[in-house]
Amino acid sequence: MGAIEITKIIEWDMGHRIPNHDSLCRFPHGHRYRLEATVTGKICDRQGDSSEGMVVDFGLLKQILKVQVHDRLDHKFVYHVEDRVVADWASAHFPAGSCAVDFIPTAENLVNWCRILVEPHLTPLGLQIVRLRLFETPNSWADYVAAPAWGG
Repeated sequence: MGAIEITKIIEWDMGHRIPNHDSLCRFPHGHRYRLEATVTGKICDRQGDSSEGMVVDFGLLKQILKVQVHDRLDHKFVYHVEDRVVADWASAHFPAGSCAVDFIPTAENLVNWCRILVEPHLTPLGLQIVRLRLFETPNSWADYVAAPAWGG
């Protein structure tokens, strides 16, 4: 039997740099990020419930994504804590506009971090992440894809 999946999309603007990259990404720059969050769960069958017929209300999923990802990263500069050049610059010039992380802020690491931020808020609702797709540009993205429940 198949499963029902729903997807919610959020977007934000964020700067970063890849400190040891051998091309232009080693310089501070920014992107318009787009996160597509696809989740699955059981359809609510409680008669008269506000969510009857839904896996989850899109508004509730949006709120989780907004609080856990968007509000944390929108118009921020994300940098690796050991990137001393950017860390010193960010703390001196806009401490409230920066976000230090313990990983190199590549699209691959960022999509996994989004999973870590969001997943604890979905599990109590009976929801599982199917896929998180993080667009760094309109033509470049990284996917976190959950392992199938059957382990294959």
